[in-house]
Amino acid sequence: MPRIAVSANALVDYSPDRWRLIQVDDPGEPKLLVEAKRGLPLRYNGYFAVSRDLPESGEIHTADLGQVVLGWSNETSSWQLGITLSPEIALARSSRWFELLRLTAADAAAHEAKAIQLGKALADTLGIPLASTAPVDTALEPEPEAISREALPLDLGLWRLEEADRMRGADGELRLTREKRWLRAKQRQIAWYALLVGVYLWVSLATLSSELGLPIAGTTISAPLSLFGLSVADVPFADPALLPYLGIGVAIMLLLGIVRLLWIVQREPNAIVLNPYEKSVSAWRGSQRLWRVNAGSVQSIYVSEVVKKRGRKPTVFHGEINLHLLDGRFLPLLVDSDKIVSALLPDRDPATEKAKPAGVQALEPDAVNTALQAAAIHIGLCLGELPIWHDRRLK
Repeated sequence: MPRIAVSANALVDYSPDRWRLIQVDDPGEPKLLVEAKRGLPLRYNGYFAVSRDLPESGEIHTADLGQVVLGWSNETSSWQLGITLSPEIALARSSRWFELLRLTAADAAAHEAKAIQLGKALADTLGIPLASTAPVDTALEPEPEAISREALPLDLGLWRLEEADRMRGADGELRLTREKRWLRAKQRQIAWYALLVGVYLWVSLATLSSELGLPIAGTTISAPLSLFGLSVADVPFADPALLPYLGIGVAIMLLLGIVRLLWIVQREPNAIVLNPYEKSVSAWRGSQRLWRVNAGSVQSIYVSEVVKKRGRKPTVFHGEINLHLLDGRFLPLLVDSDKIVSALLPDRDPATEKAKPAGVQALEPDAVNTALQAAAIHIGLCLGELPIWHDRRLK
């Protein structure tokens, strides 16, 4: 998927069915300004609507688009790429066209090829003509090279990315499956909490029902306090008679912890299904679908890693893959807080990964070094060649 920088803080990426203008302000997160998809209206965010005086609805139907216009401006010394609008919209904004972007150069020939490439790709995606003052080469373009991807399955710690069962007719479908050890760990934690609840309740109730209980006798707290020259009266809430009730309170808190763990086990998905034909992502708990989103509402994929700054090999302390939705929200696909000492894929150079700067950077397939990064590339391609952003943080 070609990705072309058009300014210091903006880039365009496109595929045969999609064209996007993305704002990249460091240290801010990348923002989708404009998106064109084959057969769908042209969409843009609120900032772009205000700056270009476009309809507040955030979209313009293809029927209201005239043609893509590309021309050189001597006044601004730049190539300007824009789109003409229907008379109805033009009358409301007192202008027939609006500017999408401009490529500034010292002379017209400096960025001519890049401007033509962007304009032609946009016109093809929208299915409208391209009007250009520059000569457009309509010769057959070479087929783009296939994007290299790491072979599946991929071990992602608590998760595993693999192709769906082809025997079920789901060829091309991807599935993120949570390892069973996550559920076993939660079950062990619930059992441990339940044991502690029993112990606290038994000791507390036995103390309250027997006059021989040590807190009632005043020997549990007063004796240790005497070592420091203090008495029970000197310490607030140090009355031994309160200890059984404190134990009951702890048992109630542990019970609430058990309820919370049971809720997590019931509500957290154990599988994420990515369907390239329906262009959808759905989360499942067994046979129950918990949620579903269309790929059309996703603007990019974020892969986040917290890595150790020092050491011979990159150590990942925390990893996430999130869907960045058009409304700005982030929807987590997987979160793994397990420490991975050697996170590199085979035959990767540790120095290359350690040299990557902290912050949010575009992730290209040829720059993938960890299984989590490789999984993000697979997911982005499965959902329609979405842009991938690598959020790298140092610990």
